[in-house]
Amino acid sequence: MYASFEGSQSSPEQLQLTLALLVCERERLRENGVARDLLERNRLEIGRYQHQLSHALIRRYLVRPVKRAA
Repeated sequence: MYASFEGSQSSPEQLQLTLALLVCERERLRENGVARDLLERNRLEIGRYQHQLSHALIRRYLVRPVKRAA
């Protein structure tokens, strides 16, 4: 499996690359008929990276209101 980026400020591009690798790994695992627990771990890892990617995109594109001087 891949190192977790939890708690870090990984870029969306880094997260997308890791997701692509995890998806390729999943395809390979399925082709080789591995045990369901390995597929489940891979599925959960993909879900974690998708979650991190969505938050990284929110951080990048979130428009914050301008603070006004009192």
